[in-house]
Parts: sequence; C-alpha cells; structure tokens
Amino acid sequence: MPLLAQVYGMAHRREIAGEAVPNDQKLFSIYELHTDIIVKGDRKIKFGHKVNVGTGKSNLILVCENLNGNPADSTLYQGAMEKVIKSYGRVPRDSATDGGYASKANADYAKGKGIVNIVFNKIVGSLKNIVSSKNMETRLKKWRSGIEANISNLLRGFGLTRCNWKGHEHFKSKVLWSVIAYNVRVMTAVLIMQLKGA
Repeated sequence: MPLLAQVYGMAHRREIAGEAVPNDQKLFSIYELHTDIIVKGDRKIKFGHKVNVGTGKSNLILVCENLNGNPADSTLYQGAMEKVIKSYGRVPRDSATDGGYASKANADYAKGKGIVNIVFNKIVGSLKNIVSSKNMETRLKKWRSGIEANISNLLRGFGLTRCNWKGHEHFKSKVLWSVIAYNVRVMTAVLIMQLKGA
C-alpha cells in the first residue's frame, strides 16, 4: 500500500499539479525498488543501472563500477582511472574512451597523471586529443571501436542485457560474476592461443 500511495502521489504531482517530478523521487518498479532510469541521448529510455567498465589492451576488464542514478559519463572517468592506477600500481601509457567521457577536466587530469596518449572517440568544441602522433590517434580510435564487441559479448554472452536476480545486492553480484566469467574466458582463449603457438 505505501508503494501504491507513492505511485499515486507521483501521478498526481505530474498530471494534476503539472509538476516536473525529479527522477530521484520517482518509483520505476514496484518489484525492484532500486531500479534507475537511464536516458542516453535520443535513444530509447531503459531501466536498470548504469555499469561503467574499463579494459586494457589484453581485453580483460580492469575496472567495473555499478552506479546509482544516471551520472554523466564525463563524471566517471577520473574515479575509474584512479581505481585502475591503485589496483595495478601503474599509470597506463594510453587512454581511449567513448565520446561521453570527453571533457577538458578529464584531459587535464589524464595529462597530469602522466598518460601520454589521451583519445576521446568523439570530441566537441575546442577540446583536442593529446597524442604522440596522428597514427597513434588512429590506432587508439580503432582499438576503442573494437571494444564495442567486447561490451556486446559481456552484455549478450554473459547475460547482462537483463538481470533476473532479485534485489540491488544481487544485481551487483550478477554484474561481478559476469565480469569474472568474461575475464576467465578471455584468459583461457589467450592461453589456448599460446599453447597452439608453442
């Protein structure tokens, strides 16, 4: 009954009072109360949680963050990079990201950390990629585009397009176990290739 009262209150505020109800005050699922709304540009609205992943040249997932709400990608770069540096004890030489992560603050942060090549797949305004050569910029952009296949594999091959595990803690566990399984699969494929080459 309290949930129905909340849904009624949201509908009344929006439809009768003409009020714009902020997303953090909305209830998107009476079964999974933790559900967030995710809007990506002009694309269709989705419900669930945003997951931020970062990979290395090995294609292993090096960092994975389960996020609440729908934070802008540009706000996620520095925290994810700090986790990579702390976990692996070194600063990556190169950084190539999706265009949503592009910002002057992120470029300055990466440069300050000592990252040599900083490439945002799509940039706007006066922001420029920082690279040692045009060839390196092209290579990093191509590598970043290739990561889409890994993300698709994680989503479809390891069941992250839809999570049937109930509750927020179980959602986070599903993401973590999917990432672990994905990384094991990548390491197994590399090992098999090395054994075949030996």
